[in-house]
Amino acid sequence: MAPQVDWAAQLSPRGVETRIGDSLNQIIEKERGGPIAAVVLFTDGGSNAGSDSKLAAASAADALIPVYPVGLGSDKRPTNLRIVDLEAPERVYPGDKFTLTGYVQAQNYNRGSVTVELFAAAADGTNETKEDELTLDVGKSGQVVPVKFEMTPDEQGLRQYKLRVRTFEGEIDPRDNEKTAKVEIIDRRTRVLLIAGGPMRDFIFLRNQLFRDKEVISDVWLQSGKPGISQEANEVLQKFPETEDELFEYDCIVAFDPDWEQLDGDDIKNLERWVAEKAGGLVIVTGPVFTPQWSSRRRGDPRIDTLKNLYPVVFYQQGSATLSLGRFGSEKSWPLQFTRDGDEAEFLWLDDNAATSKTAWQQFDGVSGYYAVKDPKSGARVYARFGDPETAIDNLQPIYMAGQFYGSGRVFFLASGEMWRVRAVDDTYFEQFYTKLIRWAAEGRLLRDSSRGVLLVDKDRTTLGDQIAVRAILQDAQHQPLALAQVQATLVQPDSKRVPLKLQPVKDEGRAGIFVEQFTATQEGDYKIELQHPAAADQFLTREVRVTIPAKESEFPERNDALLREIANQTGGDYFVGVEAAVGKGSSGRASLVNLIKPQDQTTVLPGTPDRAFERQLMGWLLGLICGVLCLEWLLRRLSKLA
Repeated sequence: MAPQVDWAAQLSPRGVETRIGDSLNQIIEKERGGPIAAVVLFTDGGSNAGSDSKLAAASAADALIPVYPVGLGSDKRPTNLRIVDLEAPERVYPGDKFTLTGYVQAQNYNRGSVTVELFAAAADGTNETKEDELTLDVGKSGQVVPVKFEMTPDEQGLRQYKLRVRTFEGEIDPRDNEKTAKVEIIDRRTRVLLIAGGPMRDFIFLRNQLFRDKEVISDVWLQSGKPGISQEANEVLQKFPETEDELFEYDCIVAFDPDWEQLDGDDIKNLERWVAEKAGGLVIVTGPVFTPQWSSRRRGDPRIDTLKNLYPVVFYQQGSATLSLGRFGSEKSWPLQFTRDGDEAEFLWLDDNAATSKTAWQQFDGVSGYYAVKDPKSGARVYARFGDPETAIDNLQPIYMAGQFYGSGRVFFLASGEMWRVRAVDDTYFEQFYTKLIRWAAEGRLLRDSSRGVLLVDKDRTTLGDQIAVRAILQDAQHQPLALAQVQATLVQPDSKRVPLKLQPVKDEGRAGIFVEQFTATQEGDYKIELQHPAAADQFLTREVRVTIPAKESEFPERNDALLREIANQTGGDYFVGVEAAVGKGSSGRASLVNLIKPQDQTTVLPGTPDRAFERQLMGWLLGLICGVLCLEWLLRRLSKLA
């Protein structure tokens, strides 16, 4: 038996996500199915994701699998100056001051300070003018240095901002010396409806916050309130909006432990249409009073079934023993455990960037209660889980935050109304949380640049290697769901290459006119999705996604010889610098990689396995015996006739 060799290619040319530890663990798992002589690992050692490569190397050593790393790239840090990112709000209002935040990184740069320039232009890049410039000390060690510019727009429309640093002689990649961001200046206030089964704290704080916000028109329906009650709101409702026209005016509904049974069948149908067809944003906060009453019912009531379809989670049914696992109120608070999707979701950031936001969440003591749900729905994203490890079922802790697309709208689930507790860390964090959440939920309404369609992506910012889901909700000339076998879109990559993107209809949501596809981010920069409405020549839909490289890859771009040698020594392998050294073409006189890998032939006896050679020999003897008997019979017949 020839030895099996696994070639775990971990190439990482400037930012591709590498998972050395995960690759080794997968190969070790495969070892159970056959003898592995060695693992050859092509990499620069820049492991920036996945499990710890040192722990994986220890597992390989225990399994007697030598690892032979082949180092690629240079061990010298290149000389480069780059704009890592430019952050800007997607939408602002005329006259409101906003901040553009750029991140500059210098590697092996010995010139001290740099001049950072900010330019503004029309959406297509024309009529570019210089707005401002700042001098920045970037140091030498590769740290990422932020720079901020304050802007106050006075005209409506889409503007493109560009941040740039000048190139210098010897720079390895002058293409990364600028970044652009688009900001839409709109004069439109967000309409929000707050619904509450009772006056819980999150409702009270958010009601007051929205009433003070000049960018928001907020109405309130306190279901437990009596007629004539006073509320901090533009309008106090006594019941759910009765007509489609009244409901469809809202961009977002935030419901705190709502008593959905106060809504009749037509109200529920209008709510479902508002989310699915009109791109409404629905934020639902569970509570201890009304949520248990309706969510535990079995299927059969059309109103309850429609409501459950809206939620991104699956509820336990009535009589389930696990209902008691949910709890509200406890003496101890538990921090939230954010998933990778939660860490990357900008609308959950409590600060300007992921790092400072993570620090802010870590300072948060957490929440004490949650309403237990069974599972996330297919296609939903879990953003955070309840932190108490004793509440885990099948090694998964309870879902605390989850979200999903529903038609053209977005629905967000919170397992309890305890975000008011984050005010103990900073008063502004509660406001940040709900402001960003409402804007995210209502984004589909604000992006409706076509009366007959909307184009959405599940994330506006991501890192290399991630998948981005694209979703189009389209209607025909009669404003009915568009029925086509597929819809053709175009993906414009950061290198300006145009790639066809074929969106397929969704068949498992019970609604036509929804088309989805996904793509993998393989380049750093801005991706653009373009969709010409197939039933309306005058309607053109676009969305953009910004892709950045992982922080570890940008901070340490050189080859990590120390790590690769450690992996080789720990597993009994050897380390080669470059492919030529591995194939024996180097000048060091070392044995080549092929000569070092020792065969591990083995013979395994499997009980009960048929012996093919014996069976073949036995069949031959049986055939000969049969032929002999037939010949003997013929001979006896001939002799009897002669007699």
